[in-house]
Amino acid sequence: MFTNRPGCTIYEKTVQNRAPIFIRHEVGAVYWEDTKAQENGSDRTPQNSAFVSIPVTSISYEPKSGDKIVGSVIPDEAPPPTALTIMSAEDFRFGSPAVRHWEVTAK
Repeated sequence: MFTNRPGCTIYEKTVQNRAPIFIRHEVGAVYWEDTKAQENGSDRTPQNSAFVSIPVTSISYEPKSGDKIVGSVIPDEAPPPTALTIMSAEDFRFGSPAVRHWEVTAK
């Protein structure tokens, strides 16, 4: 599977004592594609997002909606303000072992 970044960091969102906490996960090589949208009118904000394809050999954690993701491996234990929120995570761990992966969209 084609990758274009050496890795990324995912922060798994969990709730403890009614407060959100994040568990840091380092992910190996990924394919990361940034999407930039144009503004249409003064009352709209651009809908910038990212598509990330994660080979199963790069990850041992199952990403889910609400988690945070950063486009590089960083040592921070908490997600930085620039982290994107995962909107969807689709499981494609079937078929040939060479193409099994997760597809994540975030904004």
